[in-house]
Formats: sequence, C-alpha cells, structure tokens
Amino acid sequence: MRTYLRVGAIIFYKDKLVTTRMRKGESVYYVLPGGGVEDNETIHEALKREVKEELNLEIVKSKLVYIRELNIKDKGRGMELYFYIEEYNGVPTKGFDPETKDALLEGIDFLDLDELNILVFHPKQLVNFLKGDKETNFNEIRHLGLHDYP
Repeated sequence: MRTYLRVGAIIFYKDKLVTTRMRKGESVYYVLPGGGVEDNETIHEALKREVKEELNLEIVKSKLVYIRELNIKDKGRGMELYFYIEEYNGVPTKGFDPETKDALLEGIDFLDLDELNILVFHPKQLVNFLKGDKETNFNEIRHLGLHDYP
C-alpha cells in the first residue's frame, strides 16, 4: 500500500483567501494552491515549489495548521498537510500546473471566507475552521480526521 502526501497553502492577499480555480469537464471548483510531494522532496520544499509554480510567490514563513488523512479508493492512504503562509514575496498571479491530471488550473481567485459556503470548495472540512482560525492567527494545529477520497 502506498501513502500519498499532498501540501496545501493558506494564503491571504488583501484580506482575501487565494484559491486556484480548477475545471474538470463542465465542473468548476476551488482549492487551495498546492499539490503532491515528489520523491526526494521535503514537505517544505514541495510547498515552496507548488506555490511558486501556481501563484508565482516565494514563501518566506509558514506554519502547519491542518492535517487531513485520506482513504484513497483502490490506491491506499493519503495525507494532506495545510500550511498557513505567514509571509511571502510577490503578488499572486496565475502560474501553471505541470502535473498531469483530470482537472485543469483555470485561474486564481481571491475569495471572502463567507463565499466558501456557496461555492464548490475542497476540502469542505476547512470551511468550518478557516474564519475562526484566521482570527486567532492559526494558533493551533487541527486534525481534520480520516476521509474517503473518491
């Protein structure tokens, strides 16, 4: 059984959450910037690489704030590690996503946290925590539980 690792970045720009807009067929959904950890790469290296690729930003300071475990159908286990990006250099602009997958990086969006309830945002578990945790500067690490992934 293989274990998949993924990192995600929680970034605010002008008090808006930076998200990547993805398209899969006719469906559009929003996710946090990030992606898979490659072989021989640390989680911090993966986080910096993914944010640079997708948003053209350089991470200066980050901290782990959410852990989500996954049962991946017919593939094994996975873990997603979400980091609050406390400091970065640059202005978020659409980059690229070199990974081959079913969904395409269509653009980036700057969202109010209240909008996450009315949009298709993944992972949904974060919607319940982001606003309150932002107010406390993400002062604790939350385990979001074990979830089935299609």
